[in-house]
Amino acid sequence: MPDTHSEEEEMSNLVRLSEQISELQGSLLAMECFLNSLTEALPADSRPVVQAFYASESEAFRAALMRSTAPEATVNAFERDVQRALRLLGGPVGASAAED
Repeated sequence: MPDTHSEEEEMSNLVRLSEQISELQGSLLAMECFLNSLTEALPADSRPVVQAFYASESEAFRAALMRSTAPEATVNAFERDVQRALRLLGGPVGASAAED
């Protein structure tokens, strides 16, 4: 007879993890909405400054990700969202990942 306690515990853990993932998705969407609003509100003459800071920060984070044991899905999501943010800022897209 299977151990139902362990099956129940496993299901409980899956439900808990699913709820945590859903919370993270909601938080990420809210943050993305906020950042999109800030980006749209930036005066045109401020965008190059933000682009430069963002390029520097994303390169540092990219280097850390490449040295880490982060799953490929995490790295791919990072790259996708960096490119999306660059498009929002009106900067060049697609060069950073290819240069590494």
